[in-house]
Amino acid sequence: MVSIKDVAREANVSTATVSRVINRQSNTSSAVTTAVHQAIAKLGYKTSSNKHSAGLIGVMVSDVSEPFFGQIIKGVENVARQNDKRLLVLSSQYSADTERQTIKQLLNHCDHAIVHTKWLTDDELIEYARQMPGLILINRYIKSIRHRCIALDNVHGGYIATRHLLNKGHRNIGYLCSEQNIDDATHRLMGYKQALMEFGLDIDEQFISLCYPSEEGGRLGTYNLLAKKLPLTAIVTYNDIMAAGALAALAENGIKCPDDISVVGFDDLIIAGYLNPKLSTVRYPAAAMAEQAARLSLKLTDQGESGQSSFISEHILIPSFVERNSTSVCTSQTPVVF
Repeated sequence: MVSIKDVAREANVSTATVSRVINRQSNTSSAVTTAVHQAIAKLGYKTSSNKHSAGLIGVMVSDVSEPFFGQIIKGVENVARQNDKRLLVLSSQYSADTERQTIKQLLNHCDHAIVHTKWLTDDELIEYARQMPGLILINRYIKSIRHRCIALDNVHGGYIATRHLLNKGHRNIGYLCSEQNIDDATHRLMGYKQALMEFGLDIDEQFISLCYPSEEGGRLGTYNLLAKKLPLTAIVTYNDIMAAGALAALAENGIKCPDDISVVGFDDLIIAGYLNPKLSTVRYPAAAMAEQAARLSLKLTDQGESGQSSFISEHILIPSFVERNSTSVCTSQTPVVF
């Protein structure tokens, strides 16, 4: 039977160092941590604690009640079932402190973790990744650990959403932007502005409404745009949930979609095909990304950091556009002010 002394000898470190690495204490260098994990994998060393943790795949999302995060959980669950693993799901509730506590729970109980984090710094996440070879970030990109990141090109997503409307003749396009200070919001807004500038249009901040990324946020954000008496012919939204709120606000004001104002969402949640009208949107393959992240976590844990060269260095997916019934060609040369 392989002992901790055998691991220490193979890694050329002390047994105390092996113990610190196994227990994911932070006072060991990256090189030493890698050497110990390589020795453990080579010798097949098992302890009661890592036998338990090896059977768990952890998932951290911001809110388990939101449909978008449900897709991530479902994707990881599919891979867990295929590999006879159990699933540990934790919610961070959009808080840096809670994210920190939750990731530490995953470090203590799992060898594999798929983490959706928007509030912690890059440096913190790099350190957590060093402590857990099987930790994968989803919807987050950090260059120094890019082989551990599964992300979407949100700038391109905001761009193709806006370009779709521009190609249909729209020039007075509002944007409902998430008020959260996260990269998704910044990047999608960048894409919106990039498309307008590409068509030679000026950026008018009056057409941009900051609101909470929820149904009510989308509803109130649309009311804010309408209150400005802007010559709107279309609205791009940060996500499908906000788009649902925007459609409600338009209906409440007797404004027809897409006859009067076209609306575009983002995510392609299941509700997009059931709204009235059915929502044109940017497809975010969250479940597929989560499956990819889970498989990558298992491979990295099996092969260790030394095997990372066999993986694609970056995993940045390109979104696509799904056209349904909420957008139409702009035929009016003089948009109506509502």
